[in-house]
Amino acid sequence: MKKNLIFSLFIFNYCFGNSNFVIKKIQTDKIFYNVVLHENKVYVSSNDGVYIIDSFTNKLIMYDESIKGTINSNLSKNLNGFKVNFIKSPIPIPEPYLKTVTDFAYKENYLYIIAKGDLIIYETEPYKFYPYESVRSISKNSIGTYGGVYINGQKLKKINYSNGQLREFDSVTFVCYNGLLEFKDGQEKILYNNDNSKFSNNKYGIISDIFSIGNSNYLAISSNGIYTYNYKLNRFNLIYSNENKIIPIKNKIENRILNNSEFHFIDDDKYLSIHTKNLKTRVVYDNFEHKLIDILECSIDGNIFYGITENKSLLKFKRQVEGLELINSYQLSFEAHTISDVGDLIFLTGNDGLSVFVKSAEEIFERVITDEFNKYATYKSKKGISFGSIHGVYKIENITEFQKSSSLRNVVQNNYYSYKNEILILFFSLTLLIIIYKSMKKKSLSNEELVIEIKKFIGRNLATVTLNSLQEKFDLDYNAINNLQKGFRPAKFIKQERNKKAKYMFTKNYPISKISLCSGYSESYLLKNKYNFLKIK
Repeated sequence: MKKNLIFSLFIFNYCFGNSNFVIKKIQTDKIFYNVVLHENKVYVSSNDGVYIIDSFTNKLIMYDESIKGTINSNLSKNLNGFKVNFIKSPIPIPEPYLKTVTDFAYKENYLYIIAKGDLIIYETEPYKFYPYESVRSISKNSIGTYGGVYINGQKLKKINYSNGQLREFDSVTFVCYNGLLEFKDGQEKILYNNDNSKFSNNKYGIISDIFSIGNSNYLAISSNGIYTYNYKLNRFNLIYSNENKIIPIKNKIENRILNNSEFHFIDDDKYLSIHTKNLKTRVVYDNFEHKLIDILECSIDGNIFYGITENKSLLKFKRQVEGLELINSYQLSFEAHTISDVGDLIFLTGNDGLSVFVKSAEEIFERVITDEFNKYATYKSKKGISFGSIHGVYKIENITEFQKSSSLRNVVQNNYYSYKNEILILFFSLTLLIIIYKSMKKKSLSNEELVIEIKKFIGRNLATVTLNSLQEKFDLDYNAINNLQKGFRPAKFIKQERNKKAKYMFTKNYPISKISLCSGYSESYLLKNKYNFLKIK
């Protein structure tokens, strides 16, 4: 009787710790002898004949029924017969296979092992898994769980759980655990004690996040609203009382605070901004009717926003002078509570798993990782992204490799068995061809065409574009961009276009807040230089 055993990720980690191989399939219905790589295909010999292993489905396809027993590298029958010779396994494998390996072979991200006459197929996962109990927050050097908080590997003693974010700044790490704790020079200090017990002092509400606004001052996000927090004086001051719940608009928070002195967030049906110098709150867009759970600005295009709603929808917005315009809605078959993105990929995490939305293809791949993920337990670095679940941390270190891996492909495979195999394979191939074509087209642009594309990108992202974002978008360093065309200097062009935008909007009597939003200049700078803008020819 045929037996195909699919081992889950967690059994794999239980057996092998942090090894990056996972068992995808064990075939036990035949006696297998050896594995041969021939002309970029994988062949396996058995007592039933020689099979090809399909690289997409891992299914066995009969190649030559007449050859039974071991085969040579050219696929001919080995006339010497099969002699049992146990060899060392290339990776740790479970009992009863551990000491019975007779052959193995690698192909791309797959490893094929024959042990005890069975065929075991492994795959390298494009992410790493680290076991922790219910991960609630992650930062560069810290992790917060329901079972403890660890900073640089050291478990904190003053608190035994975390329910909010961990934020690392130059000399201090803050733990938002409902209250607020600092970790500095290896020492812990509770700044605001709120452990949700009846004896705790909870006058500032439940602290869930904190952001630096300079000079030892911070914005603390609370269940009561938004406080300024003076670290030197250990003093909280409520500057905004929430109507519902504060939802920070992710991805550009630090840049906005640094460059525009603004902190943007959603509360109930309003898109709001707090000026971090004068601490005044203004309504950026009113009557924001979509009941959002989480929202971010697209990391590629600063005029595009993505949000997830209570009714299981992924929404795509475009920034307009009049407000955020809904340009697309994607219905989800699963519930997501947290949204994050890196490049072309949007990650949606929820209680049922991690799903991926590909922006360029507008395709959703459901439950790429099956686990129960905790709300807002994500951390984005320059190299990758990490997610916290009730079982531990999933870390994707290389987004490019993740996109190339079969993690997305396997999800397509699982879905297509409900339809016709050929249709989905064709669709997937066409999608890849389109992506490759776009990539090749981009690379083949002349200098003149590339400058035109750069200018278009600046125009679409005028309020948020930086020299760094141009370098990342077009994969060119600063000197290369400056030498694309005589007379073209991106920094000068950005300033020129922002000045034009500011002058036009001043002449049309737009509110100063709208001019700031569209030009990227701070309100104080615009007010100070209003007449200089109007003089621009």
